[in-house]
Amino acid sequence: MRHLNNLATFVQVAKYESVTKAASRLYLTQQAVSHQIKKLEEELGIVLFKRHNRKIYLTPEGRELLVTADKHLSALEEEMIKVKRDSGSLFGTLSIACTMELATLLLVPVINAFKKAHPQVNIEIELQDDATTVNGVVNGKTDIGIVVFSSDNRLLEVYPFRSEAFVTVASRQFIAKHDEITDFKQVVDLDIIDYQMDCPSMKTWLGKNDKKLVKRLEVKSASIAANDDRLVKDFVMAGLGIANLPRVLVEKELASKEVVEILPDSKSISAGIDLVTMKDRVLPAHIVAFIEHLKNVR
Repeated sequence: MRHLNNLATFVQVAKYESVTKAASRLYLTQQAVSHQIKKLEEELGIVLFKRHNRKIYLTPEGRELLVTADKHLSALEEEMIKVKRDSGSLFGTLSIACTMELATLLLVPVINAFKKAHPQVNIEIELQDDATTVNGVVNGKTDIGIVVFSSDNRLLEVYPFRSEAFVTVASRQFIAKHDEITDFKQVVDLDIIDYQMDCPSMKTWLGKNDKKLVKRLEVKSASIAANDDRLVKDFVMAGLGIANLPRVLVEKELASKEVVEILPDSKSISAGIDLVTMKDRVLPAHIVAFIEHLKNVR
């Protein structure tokens, strides 16, 4: 196992071309990483890295070893994960971060099913915004993040999870107070409820349907801004304005006609939900199992 650890450390140093970055990913000190590389070179009797101007570069022998080591270590990791998963003895702690909205929408039934299969896995949930979640994953504080439209971050491994269809709605009482809504200009002129004051959701919807009205919307602020779909829904139900909401959140109200879809023939929008983990991190078996479980239940 000691030789395998040294080899795994070598792969990380080679990939990042940096002892510092490899140490951060492996949760080791730089001295420990340098010692493992030195021991591996001594065991193999070859020089794996050359150093110039405070940078390190693979030697030809190092490049050859990287190809072989990376291939076989990946196969070994997959086999070990499979053995642990099949044994039914998964254990450990899993930290998940997401917004309260996503936790309510996704996690309760998923965790219920997962815990029945793997009772020895302990789960910690942090409720926070997407930016904080991504930062926690990148810095190794969080195992899995669940975010809406993850940013293009080279330090993240992104697993597209699901897409939520949105519908533009208002309450029946709100509609009753206004003339029949027949065009997008009317929508812009009415009270809008959105996630931020600059109406990002409504801008996206208008951009798909009537781009020339986007500039008109840009000089307007939301009547109410709230960064949680359930709260936005409560404001809609109170007759306070028009909003884009996940269709799944208002299906019952649409069926009972408590809320009405605005311009139902318009092009709707959707939001992508991604799972994110730290890039190039070798995930423990219980975390891999949870990710696979999430993918299978969507």
